[in-house]
Amino acid sequence: EKIGTHGFRIGIGWQGNPHGPIDKGRSIPLSKFRTLAEVPGSRLISLQKTHGLDQLANAPAGVNVETLTAFDEGSDAFVDTAAIMQNLDLVVTSDTAIAHLAGALGRPCWLALKHIPDWRWMVGRGDSPWYPSLRLFRQPTRGDWDSVFAAMADVLRPLIQRNNAS
Repeated sequence: EKIGTHGFRIGIGWQGNPHGPIDKGRSIPLSKFRTLAEVPGSRLISLQKTHGLDQLANAPAGVNVETLTAFDEGSDAFVDTAAIMQNLDLVVTSDTAIAHLAGALGRPCWLALKHIPDWRWMVGRGDSPWYPSLRLFRQPTRGDWDSVFAAMADVLRPLIQRNNAS
């Protein structure tokens, strides 16, 4: 009920723990999600916890990210996030636990990967052998998130159109 049923609901996560060694280059500035926010009919809903929330206050014009009340506050980490994901049309995230949870739940998820990603995502493929519901979008060159999000937007437009037609 908190999420509602209007629009194409996209849960987003953009930043991992900046103190972890794996984080170098994998987190995405929230501003890069603008390309998806500009696709007519899309709704961005934050799945972000702790790190990166400060970016919401400085989101650029055109990047409207809906936030939900506190979730996953208790000892059952990810229970609320899993419930939220079950009510979304798509999850788009950087290489964080959000991708693994969406994949484990079989939810449609687009994973934005840095040019040379963590070994789990291999190279030269757009899918994951572990999570059939994941689609991988890779940087063609180091630091090029614009190409990643342009490719996502190209796939998102017809997806939303088909969703609206049904």
